[in-house]
Amino acid sequence: MGVPKFYRWISERYPCLSEVVKEHQIPEFDNLYLDMNGIIHQCSHPNDDDVHFRISDDKIFTDIFHYLEVLFRIIKPRKVFFMAVDGVAPRAKMNQQRGRRFRSAKEAEDKIKKAIEKGETLPTEARFDSNCITPGTEFMARLHEHLKYFVNMKISTDKSWQGVTIYFSGHETPGEGEHKIMEFIRSEKAKPDHDPNTRHCLYGLDADLIMLGLTSHEAHFSLLREEVRFGGKKTQRVCAPEETTFHLLHLSLMREYIDYEFSLLKEKITFKYDIERIIDDWILMGFLVGNDFIPHLPHLHINHDALPLLYGTYITILPELGGYINESGHLNLPRFEKYLVKLSDFDREHFSEVFVDLKWFESKVGNKYLNEAAGIAAEEAKNYKEKKKSKGQENSVCWAALDKSEGEMVVSKDNLEEETEDDDLFETEFRQYKRTYYMTKMGVDVVSDDFLADQAVCYVQAIQWILHYYYHGVQSWSWYYPYHYAPFLSDIRNISTLKIHFELGKPFKPFEQLLAVLPAASKNLLPACYQHLMTSEDSPIIEYYPPDFKTDLNGKQQEWEAVVLIPFIDEKRLLEAMETCNHALKEEERGRNRHSECLMCWYDKDTEFTYASPWPEKFPAIERCCARFYLEETPGTQKLYLGRTAPPSKVIHLGDKEQSTWTKEVQGISEHYLRRKGIIINETSTVVYAQLLTGRKYQINHNGEVRLEKQWSKQILPFVYQTIVKDIRAFDSRFSNIKTLDDLFPPGSVVFMLGTPYYGCTGEVQVSADVITEGRIRVVFSIPWEPNLDALIQNQHKYSIKYNPGYVLASRLGVSGYLVSRFTGSIFIGRGSRRNPHGDHRANVGLNLKFNKKNEEVPGYTKKVGSEWMYSSAAEQLLAEYLERAPELFSYIAKNSQEDVFYEDDIWPGENENGAEKVQEIITWLKGHPVSTLSRSSCDLQILDAAIVEKIEEEVDKCKVLTFSNQDY
Repeated sequence: MGVPKFYRWISERYPCLSEVVKEHQIPEFDNLYLDMNGIIHQCSHPNDDDVHFRISDDKIFTDIFHYLEVLFRIIKPRKVFFMAVDGVAPRAKMNQQRGRRFRSAKEAEDKIKKAIEKGETLPTEARFDSNCITPGTEFMARLHEHLKYFVNMKISTDKSWQGVTIYFSGHETPGEGEHKIMEFIRSEKAKPDHDPNTRHCLYGLDADLIMLGLTSHEAHFSLLREEVRFGGKKTQRVCAPEETTFHLLHLSLMREYIDYEFSLLKEKITFKYDIERIIDDWILMGFLVGNDFIPHLPHLHINHDALPLLYGTYITILPELGGYINESGHLNLPRFEKYLVKLSDFDREHFSEVFVDLKWFESKVGNKYLNEAAGIAAEEAKNYKEKKKSKGQENSVCWAALDKSEGEMVVSKDNLEEETEDDDLFETEFRQYKRTYYMTKMGVDVVSDDFLADQAVCYVQAIQWILHYYYHGVQSWSWYYPYHYAPFLSDIRNISTLKIHFELGKPFKPFEQLLAVLPAASKNLLPACYQHLMTSEDSPIIEYYPPDFKTDLNGKQQEWEAVVLIPFIDEKRLLEAMETCNHALKEEERGRNRHSECLMCWYDKDTEFTYASPWPEKFPAIERCCARFYLEETPGTQKLYLGRTAPPSKVIHLGDKEQSTWTKEVQGISEHYLRRKGIIINETSTVVYAQLLTGRKYQINHNGEVRLEKQWSKQILPFVYQTIVKDIRAFDSRFSNIKTLDDLFPPGSVVFMLGTPYYGCTGEVQVSADVITEGRIRVVFSIPWEPNLDALIQNQHKYSIKYNPGYVLASRLGVSGYLVSRFTGSIFIGRGSRRNPHGDHRANVGLNLKFNKKNEEVPGYTKKVGSEWMYSSAAEQLLAEYLERAPELFSYIAKNSQEDVFYEDDIWPGENENGAEKVQEIITWLKGHPVSTLSRSSCDLQILDAAIVEKIEEEVDKCKVLTFSNQDY
């Protein structure tokens, strides 16, 4: 589930919350959980703005495998590795999925249309439709089989995976990935042998994982995610995990921040202050700004300080409630109502800003009511209140927003007469303002009593459903919020006595969800027998697949945040329409249209069989598969110095230099903490100079005992005393039982040689009883035969590409050096003529072999030496071919070298000449040439030429693995 802008807000509010993952500085984790869909999306369509991008399935699968390997290697889980792919979602989530998929299909279609209008030639291969990342598609079925293959392969071949239990919950298992993970955590906690000190790490991209992690109330829970850069121009996401900066967000620190955020309550409330309950209420407040299941409340936006408003209101009202609102996933409705009543002051405050402008406008036009509807609303309000008085009714949900105070239920006629005209006008305009919202946004003709009561009930039901979903799992598979918009806070009243009931129902089957969430543009992802339901005019559900639709920003700023105005699916009609087509499903399709359980896998040395490859042409079979499937540190004290008191010292004299150094150090540290971490460290009286711990190294005593020796950085850094945490107790079970060489190097363990000979080679420890008393162990190393590259190094000039200055190419081609420089870069041609240009479109007809601003070159064609560009014979041949194709273009640019942009009609001025066609021919030729697909590289890099790389590969292929045995070290 996504909460737009939430992650950015907490990152700025709590700047110390996350840390950059650095090698050898990663905490130890027992369990690693992956929300897989973020990885799948990143590896399959990294840049949706590039309409030319194409990718094959085997490339996607390989990239996903690599991403999983890197994440596993970073965290190194000790006990559990859980991979969860989104399965069929609850109906409440499908509405959001439906809107997102309709929008992505429309955006892709618009981008393709614009590219064609610009004259771009698109690849003939079909583009990757990201909507196929939905349970039940052929792509997801293939991915499922390949992930099972990958797990088997890693368990059988990688020893770091063999001591871990692996769970794989695929797209066939119902539920969102992150919620299936939380269901697993809840089930583990319920076991009698559960270790409360289990250390969890959850990888995922959604900001709501913070809330999910906090619902577990686990003491050791961290989130792993890619670095997010806020602001600036949107850039292409990097797929390669090696090029990605990862952040660890520690929820234990988040708990402390929340405790500090609401610390004022400790002195205000009369009941027990419980941080666990405060966290529960904090999670509840996060739902009020909108998420994947419900829209945001009117005008309540995170980037408009909605969260400080929610927190401030909570601090104000909690002392009056007598207890907490969220009781472990169950709403205390009387307390929740009081909180909403207090929060509804925001509605009036927001409208008062609008009302001030209305009053100013009224002073200009001289009209008591700004429109006829407002006047009618005022009369209706007066008649309604008189009617309410005569009937003696109280607690109206409909007209609560007209009352001057939250506690007042009915205003008598006498009080109405005593109200000032301005107050009466404000209330009338406020009412009309909300009426207009409901009428325009929700399309109702009359904002009745029953309508507003239904709005309040639906919204409270939604909050309760979400709470239960987060704390206990799905309460109802079929429930969903039936509106595109939320009601005003001031209209959510009289909810304290509501009886909320949900029918559990059952999840959709995969094909039912596909038909419920996919647009007609993605119909090919469905079995053929269902596709006509999306496109045929005779389809009983054709109105659910509009070819065009509107979106509404509704106070948001980004297009992706807009409300997609498409009709909600009627479950009964959908299933009835599908029933007539089910008989036509093929056997393979029926296999995809089912649910299955989570797989549990582990290594079994006694099991050995051949695991067939799901794609033999791309991935080899696992000849010796050893996986089995089933459905379903001694505490150490760190101190600043030995002893309980600082060594005795006395400052005799402090010179100007020392004073200046001191001031600079303190100012630098203070500014760093303030700007980067949001912490004011106040006056500093002591600065500690220390060396950071960089790692630990085993040392062997003469008697064979092993001890762990700390390694320190050579750099000495200053730290102000008040920021140092003293007496840290750190536990690391990896080193708790290692006392001897036998413990450190047990037989069968894998080691690396860090000395000579055979530096970097892997080996396996053998039984060493006969030599271990001498402080040695026996290891069998696998020694790769190193290729002999001496001859190649001496003769590399024979295979290197020769580069020449531009003037050499110019003399050979019979053109000026300016033309060589210009055509190997960028040349822009506009439509029309300089005097009569046609639009702003510019076509780039340059060869794009050099990029001065980016300091990039194209290996094999161009090379920058100092400040001079050099060109290869391949670049010369390419220029010669270009000159032969478009001599008039070369001639025109040579005569008009002072211009930056050239125009079609100026270059080809003849009546029989068609400049647009000429430009298009050149562009088509350029894009069809192999040089257009070559990668660039930085001019600062030294890159081997392709011929030399081929020679190296030939030498490597000649090498054989030589194994040495019985080597003692």
